[in-house]
Amino acid sequence: MNRENYEFRAQLGHPLRVGGIDYLNSRPLVETFDAVAGAEVELFNLPPSELARRLRAGLLDVALVPVAEYFTAPARARYRVVPGLGISSFGAVESIRLFFRRPLGEVRRVGLDQSSMTSVLLTRLLFAERPDARWRALSPPPELVFEGLDPDAGLALLERKHFGDDDIDGVLLIGDAALQANAGLSSEWKMVDLGLEWTRWLGLPFVYAFWVHAGDAVEGVVECLHAVYRSGLASIDSIVASGPLPTGMSASAARHYLGQVLRYRLTDSEIRGIREFVRRLSARGLIGAETRELDFLDEPSFAL
Repeated sequence: MNRENYEFRAQLGHPLRVGGIDYLNSRPLVETFDAVAGAEVELFNLPPSELARRLRAGLLDVALVPVAEYFTAPARARYRVVPGLGISSFGAVESIRLFFRRPLGEVRRVGLDQSSMTSVLLTRLLFAERPDARWRALSPPPELVFEGLDPDAGLALLERKHFGDDDIDGVLLIGDAALQANAGLSSEWKMVDLGLEWTRWLGLPFVYAFWVHAGDAVEGVVECLHAVYRSGLASIDSIVASGPLPTGMSASAARHYLGQVLRYRLTDSEIRGIREFVRRLSARGLIGAETRELDFLDEPSFAL
């Protein structure tokens, strides 16, 4: 669709303010906004937690936010999900990784990359549910301590070889930091892929992020985001070639990651995965018992 078909400025009085995730995994969904919509869109690529903050504050019109943001935002947030698009995996995702230097069932102190609440909650849920024998080595399991950890500090920990008994023994890394972590990983650490853990446990895809629109509906948003996705999917080779790529990641690995590992469509299967995640979080008290329903931005003229 040509850029002149969009009239966001006329509707809003300013360009459509779009928040994209500042990771490699989002680039097929955000890379071609300029080619598709030109000056009708202003794109801000930021960490997921900052996107959520700006969307709540009314500083963005639509943002690619962690799924947990939709369900934990205050009721006053006028959120609706853009149908048909998201970032998900069925099995390994490669960029949401938990590193551990004791058996999983004996981990006591976990450092959490705070960039995405969804990944943090998935980590906490897996430790709460302990879905298979690897997670249940001790009975009763140890008292767990979770604390925030800067991604650079997490990467530095993974390169260490000597630890005290009370040092961090689990590290969650997200996005590009997780992708580059294996490059400097010391033999002290092992790793599980949280996308694989979820699918192995429940047989469902896991959705990490999706487009959320805030406020009054703006005509053309759904069509524009899908046009950018189609253009981005066709541009994976150029996205990889233009870089930058996470440290230690080859071009062929990046093409496989974007073209084969990640899924960008939000189908009934992904929606079932979202609902099961939210149900289990609520049952464990990790989010409030009362959560908003999935409400989609409906543009009847658009065929998914």
